[in-house]
Amino acid sequence: MKRAGIAALSFLFSSLLYSQDFRQTVAVIDFDASGISQLEATSLTNRFRTAVGDVGAMRLVERGMMEEVLQEQGFQQTGCTSEECAVEVGQLLGVQNMIGGSIGRVGDTFTLDVRMISVQSGISLMTKQKTYAGKVDGLIIEIEVLAYELFGITTPDELEARRIAGVPVAQGVPQKTRMGAVIRSMAVPGLGQFYSGSKLFGTGFLAGELAVAGLFYTTYTAYQTATDDYNGFQALYDLEENPNNAAEHRANILQSLDAIESNKAMMDQLASAAMGIWAINVVHAFILKPDNSTAHKEPLIKLAYDPTTRSHQLRFTIDLD
Repeated sequence: MKRAGIAALSFLFSSLLYSQDFRQTVAVIDFDASGISQLEATSLTNRFRTAVGDVGAMRLVERGMMEEVLQEQGFQQTGCTSEECAVEVGQLLGVQNMIGGSIGRVGDTFTLDVRMISVQSGISLMTKQKTYAGKVDGLIIEIEVLAYELFGITTPDELEARRIAGVPVAQGVPQKTRMGAVIRSMAVPGLGQFYSGSKLFGTGFLAGELAVAGLFYTTYTAYQTATDDYNGFQALYDLEENPNNAAEHRANILQSLDAIESNKAMMDQLASAAMGIWAINVVHAFILKPDNSTAHKEPLIKLAYDPTTRSHQLRFTIDLD
């Protein structure tokens, strides 16, 4: 029974705070430029990096954190265009995969060449090429589509509609997706709802899971106390020779057993409630359509991957506008 309580407690808090994330890690190195300036290539790389984060197939190391680690190592990313260099960067970052590529331009025709490389083996896992003729606005859409194609994931309907209509996504504004919401809600209940712009539901799911966690901890403490009491009274009963005292110890033993059973039953119910809230929260995050009108705002709660500790971090921000 003690092991069951510990296992349930571990599940509850792991699902609440971190939830084991078995996705592989990935970082995106700046694309090589041909026929365009390196500044333009960097800007387009940033758009592609944002799209990779929206896809959510792997844990993405953000550009700022990536640059911080490389600066600490004294590594200059400029001119790093070969697969060998990308692997070296990946080793410094401690990620499993690296994405690199190139963007070329001849007249009004752009060529995009993107590849994903395994840091461990140095082998190209996936390569995608795309040719686009037209305005730069349309190229931005194609770059975002390319991120989904690289991971073999269907392009979101909203992005595909913009692609067909030729309507560009506002530059510098990352687009939110259902997949992004689901992954966040799987990590922390309510986080996907915050991401999608629904603070009310986000607060509700997060508060509900925290409340259940608090009740579980209180119940588990009572369970442990009852278990300790049972063991103590049982030891006294085994050593007692006076019949009257033995009867009293036996009564205390039975009372402790009742407390153990009732608290265990309560823990099972609370663990089920926690799993239920988590499951409903994930389904709701998938059903809830993300609000891209607020995509330019920094989310209240953000889940970021830190390559130095190889773990996720919860970041809280406050919008003062």
